[in-house]
Amino acid sequence: MPRYHSRQLAEVLLAVLGIWLVVRRMPDYAASLYVTWSNSIPGQAADGPNILFLQSVHFLVGVLLGLALILARKPLAAWLSPAPTDASASTETLVAVGAAIVGIHHLAGGVVTLATQMASASHAVLWQGGVSVVVGIALFVFSVGFGRLWRLLRGHAGPSVE
Repeated sequence: MPRYHSRQLAEVLLAVLGIWLVVRRMPDYAASLYVTWSNSIPGQAADGPNILFLQSVHFLVGVLLGLALILARKPLAAWLSPAPTDASASTETLVAVGAAIVGIHHLAGGVVTLATQMASASHAVLWQGGVSVVVGIALFVFSVGFGRLWRLLRGHAGPSVE
């Protein structure tokens, strides 16, 4: 199994999350396009275009966030693993990167939900999106601390050498 340096591993995992954010809504959007276009009857007003607009906002915000994450992966990886070393990635780094990735996922999901809520002017999903954004920011900001906490819980008091 190849061994990655911690910064390289962080870059790879952030890029994978960015790719996932870009492609995860494609099937839903394609299904919405199909349903909207196949059910449209000439001369009949329908809610299809409104639903398609909301799906478009949802899809485009996710794509933009994924592309931004792919493009910003190097500075984010440098923040997650500030000291470039020749050592392989430690468990502490893996926990920190994992927590950051889950945080980014929640942040992105919350932003997408909030964007959809603004486009629909419905307050039904406001709390869901807001809480998701707060959880995402907290996980991302404290991800390095979670890695250190993991090391302490495992009983390693000194620097990580895994």
